[in-house]
Amino acid sequence: MLLLKQRLIGKYAQTQVEEVETAPQIAEWDKSIEAARVVLVTTAGVHLREQPIFQVKEHDSSYRIIPGETPIEQLITSHTHFDRADADQDINCVFPLQRLRELASEGKIGSIAAHHFGLQGYVPDPTPLIEKVGPEIAEQLVVDEIDIAILSPG
Repeated sequence: MLLLKQRLIGKYAQTQVEEVETAPQIAEWDKSIEAARVVLVTTAGVHLREQPIFQVKEHDSSYRIIPGETPIEQLITSHTHFDRADADQDINCVFPLQRLRELASEGKIGSIAAHHFGLQGYVPDPTPLIEKVGPEIAEQLVVDEIDIAILSPG
């Protein structure tokens, strides 16, 4: 067990956690949940059937844009580092788009986003996520006027 731990630590030693001196700023929110626009962001490797699969072995840090009106039947997951059996039966267990639609139609939330985001979570070096992917997704969240983001891991 110790040998495995040493190999893993050595393999991912380049991944550093930065210490911060100040707490993050938290935006004030003056809307009710019933007026909020909600987006899903998943690291479960969810994407449209016709989109390229995630290259997990290559530590794929790309993302897929999933239109809000996508039929559930067109969604799959290609992440290989978790048991996908349940997600293959019901994608809502890792990407609850259908549940969000129900909440919106019942007036429990204001609306769902025009664009949702699928990533795969096995990215040992977070640099591309920090420098490219995160800012690109954040920019789209601003454009789409998102109030709440739900992160769904795999």
